[in-house]
Amino acid sequence: MPESFQPKDTALPLILFLVLFVIVAVLPPLAVFVGVLSPIPLIVLYLQRGRRTGLVLVGLVFVVLLVLMGPLQATIFFSEYAILAVVLAETIRIRFPFDRCIFFSATASAVLSLFLIFILVGGQDRPVSEFFQEQVEKHFRLSMETFGALEGDSADKKALEEVVENTSRMLASSYPSLVAIGSLVTAAVNYALVRFIWTRFYGPGVFATGSFSQWMLPEQFVWLLIASGTTLFLGEGFIATLGLNVFLIMAVIYFFQGLSILVHFLEVKNVLKIFWAVLFFLIFIQPLLIGLVVGLGVFDIWADFRKLKAPLAEPPE
Repeated sequence: MPESFQPKDTALPLILFLVLFVIVAVLPPLAVFVGVLSPIPLIVLYLQRGRRTGLVLVGLVFVVLLVLMGPLQATIFFSEYAILAVVLAETIRIRFPFDRCIFFSATASAVLSLFLIFILVGGQDRPVSEFFQEQVEKHFRLSMETFGALEGDSADKKALEEVVENTSRMLASSYPSLVAIGSLVTAAVNYALVRFIWTRFYGPGVFATGSFSQWMLPEQFVWLLIASGTTLFLGEGFIATLGLNVFLIMAVIYFFQGLSILVHFLEVKNVLKIFWAVLFFLIFIQPLLIGLVVGLGVFDIWADFRKLKAPLAEPPE
């Protein structure tokens, strides 16, 4: 039950709105980054004022975007960010564990976004994957023309065009997983930042207890990773495409588990936060380190690096 209204309650969310607006106005290339963070003020106000005020605010933002930017941008905002903000705020409000808050909000956003894509592209009498492949190839070719990569020897040019075609085909086939991964990462980032902001300014009471460093995916999920990897390399057509999408999603989830293991050891060793930042920066810019973190998350099933599993009872003598 929200407390009686105090004008100062809206100060922090309005400041957040203002900061995001200024960033977009001053540095337009950061608009995508700002879009990922746009649910934060909505979630904070939803938690402060309750469901009714939160829904009214989301509707108001939708109407403003509809008037200023048109129906397409307003619909994209609603499917990608507004629904995520509402579900994430509501699951936090009813004190769901953090992994369920992130899962439900990311799922709602991904399903609605994929439905919107199907509606917008599906009416063009061609597969959605074909549309995405065409768009990816167009961006690749434009980038290579800008840097002069398509000039020179014809053999090199042909080989490069084959690489572009194969890469664009793979990216187009994996678009459902890329949408789901984008929603998952957005939900996780917003949850973490909202929790940080809320505990700093209002206290931890609204959030369920639970630590990311102690989080572990149920062991049965490893079979999804194994099965999807098998169908990816041995299957053909739709089966291989399905395997690719599931494999990418599971790899990202196990990446989060690997990060939780790293956070656990950083906390245990009382490592300075500046070294946390350096470590995570290196991880996110190095594909090899990303792969190692995924492997760490997968092998935690057997190694139990944090000793979270209950010890097996000894047989009676």
